Amino acid sequence: MKKTERSKTKRNILIMSAIAIAIIVIFASALRIQNNRWKPPASEYLKVEHTKSLGVFYNNNKTVNIKELGLRITAVGGDATNVLITGLSTQGEEYPYIEFLHKGESKEITVQLRSYFTSLNETIGLFPVELTIGCSEALPSDITIYLNPEDIVGLHY
Repeated sequence: MKKTERSKTKRNILIMSAIAIAIIVIFASALRIQNNRWKPPASEYLKVEHTKSLGVFYNNNKTVNIKELGLRITAVGGDATNVLITGLSTQGEEYPYIEFLHKGESKEITVQLRSYFTSLNETIGLFPVELTIGCSEALPSDITIYLNPEDIVGLHY
């Protein structure tokens, strides 16, 4: 075989390899996007409720600094794995995590916070707390839970 024929053969092999890799990457990306489209938002898949919290009230009880946030997480859309709560300033480096919940099962957790100041929504008489929750079966969702002042234990200034 001549040198130019070998060069053309090598070039053709490289081109075909590049095309094959591109097709695989495109197919894998499309499959991943399609799988994510079928996942419901975590706000529909998981139920998040406030239990009890520890905080310090200020401004005639119109502002509270939450130090411990008590939550009850329930899997309502099906079994939930790798439940992760983010968007809160936790004391440690790790975010609150639940490995597994069966559908209908609840788990109560206490989240230690560095500090979370929130003001009373005077229209409804509750304190809003915003967080993000997700799991392997659902897309992460930003949610707001509302804390009843009676469920927050702490000093009043």
